[in-house]
Amino acid sequence: MGHGRSFGVLALVAASVAAPLACGSNTPDAKASFSLGGDAGACPPGQACAAPANDCQPGQPCAPPSCPPGQACPPPQGSAGQLGTVHTTDPNALASLLAAAAAAGSAWLGPASAIADPAEAGLRAAAAKYAPGMSADGQVAKGDLAEGGHVDFIVNLEPSKCYTIVAYGAGVVDLDVNLLAPPLYNFLAGQDGMAGPTAVIGAAPKPMCPVIPLAVPYKVDLHAKQGGGTVAAQLYSKPK
Repeated sequence: MGHGRSFGVLALVAASVAAPLACGSNTPDAKASFSLGGDAGACPPGQACAAPANDCQPGQPCAPPSCPPGQACPPPQGSAGQLGTVHTTDPNALASLLAAAAAAGSAWLGPASAIADPAEAGLRAAAAKYAPGMSADGQVAKGDLAEGGHVDFIVNLEPSKCYTIVAYGAGVVDLDVNLLAPPLYNFLAGQDGMAGPTAVIGAAPKPMCPVIPLAVPYKVDLHAKQGGGTVAAQLYSKPK
């Protein structure tokens, strides 16, 4: 009788070990605890418990939290593709933002106007404040957005430079700028986190300085979160 019970417990442990681990924990070093039914508040008998959020190796970054199946996860903080602060961490809000950005039209790209319209005038004033000492890199991106609308453009970021993205919306009450990393542009590499018609990623004195040793095409998404009007955006750079 005693031998049969021991065999049953061992079989239960073996089955638990063989069960797939939670999302983000399928590496050889992933850890999980198991319950045989005697721990109060533990996971169900014979089931793998999710690893603690702070269960990471000494000197190594912790794994990002699991996200619901089919939902886009926020990028790990400090990942090579991430260049700025990410403020959208709710999986549903993130999935909605990425879907809208994927369906956005392309901004019109052109040289700076000799006589600035209100959007470009606001852009230049914001650049003087948030990107001092930096030079315009590439063309000005412009678009007309209704409230809730998105428009995007591509910027090539090189490892030899540091960058600031500045945008301004004439008539826009709250403009958002989202930086999306390749190749699928399905995670955020930075957000402005500002309120109002001006939006900046990599504001001085902390510009974005890529660490990947080759030029990388990021997507800049302009979102008229509140209000609508003409938006203008520009990439600014300086040598590292």
